[in-house]
This record gives sequence, structure tokens and C-alpha cells, in this order.
Amino acid sequence: MKSFTTIQRRNVVKQLLAGSLSTVLIPTLGQSRPELPLPGAVGEEAYWELVKQQFAVPANRIMLNAANLCPSPYFIGESVQEAIRGLGKDVSFQYRAQYGESRKKAIESLAAYVGVVTDEVGITRNTSESNNLIVNGLDLKPGDEVILWDQNHPSNSYSWEQRAKRFGFSVKKISVPASPQSPAELVAPFAQAITPKTKVIAFSHISNTSGIALPAKEICQLAKAKNILTLLDGAQSFGMLDLNLKEIGCDFFSGSTHKWLMGPLENGILYINRDRIGQVWPSVISAGWKESSQSVDEKFCVLGQRNDTTLAGLPEIIAFHNSIGKQKIEARTRELASQLKGRIQTKLPQAAFVTPLSDSLSAGVVVVNLPGKKPADVTGALYQQHGIAAAPSGGIRLSPHIYNTLGDIDKVVQALVSIAV
Repeated sequence: MKSFTTIQRRNVVKQLLAGSLSTVLIPTLGQSRPELPLPGAVGEEAYWELVKQQFAVPANRIMLNAANLCPSPYFIGESVQEAIRGLGKDVSFQYRAQYGESRKKAIESLAAYVGVVTDEVGITRNTSESNNLIVNGLDLKPGDEVILWDQNHPSNSYSWEQRAKRFGFSVKKISVPASPQSPAELVAPFAQAITPKTKVIAFSHISNTSGIALPAKEICQLAKAKNILTLLDGAQSFGMLDLNLKEIGCDFFSGSTHKWLMGPLENGILYINRDRIGQVWPSVISAGWKESSQSVDEKFCVLGQRNDTTLAGLPEIIAFHNSIGKQKIEARTRELASQLKGRIQTKLPQAAFVTPLSDSLSAGVVVVNLPGKKPADVTGALYQQHGIAAAPSGGIRLSPHIYNTLGDIDKVVQALVSIAV
């Protein structure tokens, strides 16, 4: 017997196919591979309502915590569970040989998604592991200097500090204006911090605590002109921004599939520019590693027994993004964040934004504070009283994504108004 949810979803699809979205084909429950032509326009809310239904989030919950963990479309869970069931029936070397091909397909998908070649991409467990493979893989010595943004994630901050204590190089942290007025104001502190000793600039693309989005391309160009390496932490941009790493020009890039990419858990991406692979030492070596290996995955990501079943979800989530369109996803996420800011300003003029209001200085992460209210108390009330998942990180952190609708944004603002009283 078909579930009510299944029937509901299929009825919605039929209704939309009969209307203005007749060219849109979105998978219904039970299909494992989505086929999503581009939406007619980002503003077609009916399209995004249908996209929302591809996720298992119940009607009484609103997930606004993409900066930490995203739900996956239902077909990703189905693919991974199918792979787990298969492994449970047969753990032989012969059966597991298929994972080599799965990994190859996943790497090909990830590389194409970020605009690089397959040899430059490896699969790790998350952004933190990718960051640490670079931190511990570069040859740095006393007298060398690493510049960090003081809003970096700990895996791109404390990791450098600990290694500096051991090997004697220095770490310099820079701050950007709390209320920047232009991208140039965000680049200037990096430019001013550079000295002849600077070997690496490591920075988060988007801050998870303020929502400030750094102009990554400009910072990387600045570094390249002085032969300085760059590590770009893309935890808050991978899967949300329309990224092309060759255009950005970073030497190293890290990201997680469980955040904005909405993919399977315990997978991350590590990009190393082909010209820099020889400058990085492997940190972890396990069975199957070869000194002659030339690709990033084979040289740096042979980490022992892994949960290979999750690889089944990687090509499919990339296909999902491509079916909608990377530009459309970025535009939609920015639209949601902009609407959220605007409606909070209107309904709660006393609210203090940590995140810049300008779209050119921010992206999908919105951090705000309510006078007299502790962020942890507000996010607790949002969830307990209204079923809204947010985070007390740098303030009240709200991170909408394509599984949210403008109706969700209205409900979130209404909930904040009731809590602020």
C-alpha cells in the first residue's frame, strides 16, 4: 500500500506539470536518480516548493542550519542504504572491488563540479581532515610565516598554531572590519599583513560565525603575485556558491559534502593544484599507498578502511545540483538570505546584525542578535516552541538553503518576533 506522503508528492507533481512548470521533472519518492531541468525562474515559488518535497524534513520542522549539517534528498539516503545492505550480505574482496569504480566516478563528479581535473581531487572525511592534510603536509620552518583570518574554523586555525609550536614557524592572525563597506576593505588586512617571510595564507571563504564572505579570488591573486600559497576553506561555500576553483586561483581547497552540498555524511573534498602536489607530504599512509602515486586521492587520501558505501550518494547529489543549476542554487540561497534579513529588519528593527546586509559581502549565513536575549536561549526556543533548527554560533545563526521556501522564512521571522517579546 502506497503511503499518503507518496500519493501527496505525486499529486503535487501532476498539478505542477499541468501548470506553468510543465517542463520541470523532479523525482518522486522511489526514484533514485533525479532529472531536474533548470527552473523557469528563481522566483517561481511553486518550483521551490516541489524541490522542498524531495527532502524528508517533516512539515512541523524547518531546517535552517545548513552551516552545520544539511538534510539530504531522500534518494541519497536510499542509495546509501542500498549500498549498506549490499555490503551486509557480502563483505568479500570480490564484492568490494566495485567500490574502486564508485570512488572514481565520485572523484570525476566532484572535480567537474568545482572546475578542476580529476587528479587534483581527493575524497576525505570532511573539511577538517582536508585542512589538516595541508597543514601537516607543507614544509615550514623557523622564520616562515602563515597568515590566518581570525574567523577561521578551528581546523584551519588551531591546527596551524599547534604545528607552529612544534616546528617553529610563526602564525599571524588578521581581523577584518566588523561592518565592512566594500570587498576592498576585506582584502586590505591581508595585503597589509604580508611580509617577505609569508609562505601561506589560509582563510575561510565564508565565516561560520559572522557570515562575512571574503573575496577569495582577489586574496588568492594577491598571494600568487608574491608566490604565497593559499588554502581556501570552503566549508560554507562548497555546494552553495557556483564555484570554479581555477578561476578563484587557490592552491588548496577543502570542503564537506554534508553541509551545503546536501550529500552523504562523512565525505569531504580536498583539492590541490597539480603544480603544488609535489610540495605536500602525505600525513596518513595505509595499505594500498604507493610512493609513485601522482593523483591527490591516491597520494593523500589512502586512509585505511573507510565507509565506502557513502560513495554511492556523491555522483547523485552532484547530478541533483547540476539538474537545478549551480547558478540557480546560489541565486536562490542568496534570495532566501536577503529576504530573511529584510523581513527581520522590518519586523524586528531592534535586531542587531552581525552579518553584513550587502549581498556582495555575505552569502547564505545570516547571524543576528536580539537585545537582552542570549543566542543559545533564542535558538533553543526556536526549536522547542517552533520546530526551527538554528545555531548559537556568533549570535543567532540562520542558514537557509534550497529546501527552504519563502513561506518558511516568514514563519522563522514570526517565531523570532514572538521570542523577542
